[in-house]
Amino acid sequence: MKFGDRLKKARTELNLTQEQVARDFFITRQTISSWENEKTYPDIASLIKLSDYYHISLDTLLKEDNGMREFLEKEEVTRQIKPIYRDLIVIDLLVCSLLIGDFFNLIHLGVFMLPIFFLLLCSVSALNKLREFDNSSSLGLKYAWQKYLSGEKGAKYSLIMPIVFITSGVIVVLLKEWYIGGIFMLTGISLLFSIFTKTKHQ
Repeated sequence: MKFGDRLKKARTELNLTQEQVARDFFITRQTISSWENEKTYPDIASLIKLSDYYHISLDTLLKEDNGMREFLEKEEVTRQIKPIYRDLIVIDLLVCSLLIGDFFNLIHLGVFMLPIFFLLLCSVSALNKLREFDNSSSLGLKYAWQKYLSGEKGAKYSLIMPIVFITSGVIVVLLKEWYIGGIFMLTGISLLFSIFTKTKHQ
């Protein structure tokens, strides 16, 4: 018997409605329905509560249900990988800040410029590998702000990053830093082009 069927059977045996269970769990009836139809699965904490609530062992609840097991395994992998993903993003931002500071002569990296640039390349490469793993495994590592910038929450939000780059480029060019300003503007235009190309194909 599947996980959802076990939940439904346990609920009906206790003569409970989805609304009653939802009230006891402080969640919506749609969530209970979604669990019973296996559209979504409860997290580990909710699973333990369900086990106690219906007086069914966790082993019985999960028995012969590969979907639930896969969901729990993915949740555990995501929990362990997300801090690494976050740390890599922070490292990238810090290294980029150092390189930008050097370009504007705010700091002088000198002989450390090459190793810091190499560190940035390694960090970006690691992030890309994590993203590929995330896409193939559907772990959901992306943070909310990344979903907005990537356009998953609507095309208008994905325009934020290119506009920031182009505006920064114009400001830098006005400060007579033509080379750096040009790089910023070209990056912004490239991002705009990739967004419009992606939108066309959807």
